[in-house]
Amino acid sequence: MSPRETRGNVFRLPKLTSLALISYANEFAFLYDDKMESFDLKKDFEKETTKMLDAFGDSALDRRVNVKSGPEKRLQAQMLSEMMALDPTRATTSMKAWAKFVQLASRTRSLPFDTLEEYVPSRVIDAGELIWFGTLTFGMALTIPDDEYEMCMEMARPGYAALGLTNDLFSWEKEKHDATKAGLDYVFNAIWVIMKERSATEAEAKKICSREIKKHVTTFKQIVEETRHNSCLSQDLRTYLEAVLYSISGNLVWSIYCPRYREF
Repeated sequence: MSPRETRGNVFRLPKLTSLALISYANEFAFLYDDKMESFDLKKDFEKETTKMLDAFGDSALDRRVNVKSGPEKRLQAQMLSEMMALDPTRATTSMKAWAKFVQLASRTRSLPFDTLEEYVPSRVIDAGELIWFGTLTFGMALTIPDDEYEMCMEMARPGYAALGLTNDLFSWEKEKHDATKAGLDYVFNAIWVIMKERSATEAEAKKICSREIKKHVTTFKQIVEETRHNSCLSQDLRTYLEAVLYSISGNLVWSIYCPRYREF
């Protein structure tokens, strides 16, 4: 299995049509991620995020496009149309989650962080907590009840912290290289934060990051075990948490074999 194939197969899916659509959405997310990593946030923040923000702003649920619509909006509208044709209720939930992600993530990298404690919550957002929520719920045909939503996000947060920090560990060389090439004086990465906060060497920071990942994984595994047979919670919530747990393993494999990191 190639790294690209690994992206879409870390959870079970009920329909091949769902797989096709969320794979398409995942590629869109990676294009956005590449763009976010390629510019100076101190200088180009507003200019570079405008088009993506427009596509996922107040009109995120509007499938209409015109001659003035940019490629970002055209792609977003096409995705929404196809998702609505398959499962309109979950498509709406997913698109709202993705729109909220773009709005929040566009701000997370604008300034460096002084401590890991400050950094991790922003990394959870930037790692795609809401992107993955929309992907899993649509792809797996899950419905998280409104009265469980906040609890669901809170329970899953250690899992997403593990995902984000794992990505930081494996992407460090690439992101350090890109930041140096762009003339930036900071890197949006846990390794950089740890080195600055604790006056640690690069090797020491990587070890600390690895320990933090293990801590978050242990915490999240315990949450999943405690909720697995809790009939007070909806089955879809419990299934979602298990899917996030499996996603941690899938993310690790993808990070190890991903071509964009292996060349550094």
